[in-house]
Amino acid sequence: MNALSVVGRRIDPVMGVQTKAIAYLTGELSKRGFRWLLPVILSSITDPLWPDPAAGEALKPPEVEAYGRRLRLTHSMILHKQMAIAMGIDRLFVLSPNIRLEGREADDGRHAYEFTQLDMEVAGSSMDDIMGLIEDLITGLFRELRPILWEAFERELPRARKPFRRFTIEEIREEFGSEEKASRALEEPFWITGIPREFYDREVDGTWRNYDLYLPEGYGEVSSGGEREWEYERILSKIRSSGLSEESFRPYLEVAKAGLLRPSAGAGIGVERLVRYVVGAKHIAEVQPFPRIPGVPAVI
Repeated sequence: MNALSVVGRRIDPVMGVQTKAIAYLTGELSKRGFRWLLPVILSSITDPLWPDPAAGEALKPPEVEAYGRRLRLTHSMILHKQMAIAMGIDRLFVLSPNIRLEGREADDGRHAYEFTQLDMEVAGSSMDDIMGLIEDLITGLFRELRPILWEAFERELPRARKPFRRFTIEEIREEFGSEEKASRALEEPFWITGIPREFYDREVDGTWRNYDLYLPEGYGEVSSGGEREWEYERILSKIRSSGLSEESFRPYLEVAKAGLLRPSAGAGIGVERLVRYVVGAKHIAEVQPFPRIPGVPAVI
């Protein structure tokens, strides 16, 4: 793909759907009393994205030097969301640009190395609270978009009846073989819970209090979230057992050690992944005006 082929595409109908989707989702969160934060692009701390067995092997996170400090481009704003909760912002969301450099093998039609998440976090909430919130957002969005989708794309979305089906990660692998096979087999969105992963997701008696939302038709994961660890000793123990650098999370650990982190839960919804499913696009590059595909140099 060259600059002429990129600019020569007709992507306006897709951007129309994306505009309506973002307007609906942010409008619903605003109605529910959420504060709209602006994103952080460069930070001394960010989501490590490891050890996450579903994430694959990522390339070294890009860094820049600014005013005598090494800063990373944001992987996600999970740690910032926790710190915003500590500031007393009880309900928040942010349209967060994310940079995740992965190997060429991640080009499966679903991954992009530069994308946007609708991130949300709620103080004192549980996984059931956030899963219910996302179910409300998704079913409402499908109702909102259904008329224009048939006219523009001849696309019919499933009714997505609440509550969505829930599976543990063990149940999915036992019944379907893998998350991807389950996505191809099931006809409505569904949850996968209890996924071992990063230190900030809460673990109670060996059970991870987290959840991923998967879309049908093979479109895969569209949202990921969890209850958060907030106690310093538990966070520090997980960082050490994961082999991560404590210094890489020093500002976050200082807040935790001071006892300022608060219990919360949240999630992020991948905007491009959601739009890709809504319009029925085969590849995520079809919903990005300027595609950012793993292993493929950006044209513009």
